[in-house]
Amino acid sequence: MSGAFFVEPADVDGDRLVLVDDEAHHVRVRRHREGDLIDVIDGVGCAYRVRVGSMAPKRVEAEIVESRPEWGESPVCLHLAVAVPKGSRFDLVVEKGTEVGVASIVPMLTERGLVRPDREGQRVERWRRLARSAAKQCGRSRVPRIGEPVELPTATDELARRCERLLVADAQAGEALTDALQGGDGPVALFIGPEGGLEPTEWTALKERGARPFTWGKRTLRAETAAVVLSALVIDTATRQSVTHEEGA
Repeated sequence: MSGAFFVEPADVDGDRLVLVDDEAHHVRVRRHREGDLIDVIDGVGCAYRVRVGSMAPKRVEAEIVESRPEWGESPVCLHLAVAVPKGSRFDLVVEKGTEVGVASIVPMLTERGLVRPDREGQRVERWRRLARSAAKQCGRSRVPRIGEPVELPTATDELARRCERLLVADAQAGEALTDALQGGDGPVALFIGPEGGLEPTEWTALKERGARPFTWGKRTLRAETAAVVLSALVIDTATRQSVTHEEGA
């Protein structure tokens, strides 16, 4: 599946759904006609194969041919917390993090970070739009949740309640990823600090909550690169470990 359209869950009714406004317009822009089969996601865990029915400028009705729960989703639930870099570089984290399969993205405000809270919330709304577009492009059925920017201790407390395993990237003194992931098969939180590094108090907050530092090699990565590459690495490694555990059970 690629190039899916988006439907609000409330607009799905039994074996039919309705695409409205911009999504209906996009159906026409891509030159679909009545009877065409197209792919649709609802952003909360279901993808659909549908047959286009009646078409209007801001409304397209369609018949559901096939429902695909959790289509394109990773078997590992990864929550990604990243120190927000300056400029528009966090856009890359959102777009590519969505493509590699993260479940949520928490923008973090850190002591050495250069970005401060966005009072108007304009950046957060842009990030949410980017996540939806990326999910449509790659065809996954869930759009990652994008939270409001929060201080690192707040992000740590929230994710410690939701995740069995907490990881923090540390190129200098971390353990092997396979070792850091030991301790469960449930949701994982991955923390990526700013390029200037975390303050000692921030390290303490993470370690007090059980976060385990891990290293990936000797190369230094920019924050947005680390967020994407290490997310993919954690998902792949955790998935392999889970399969190994199941086979050995």
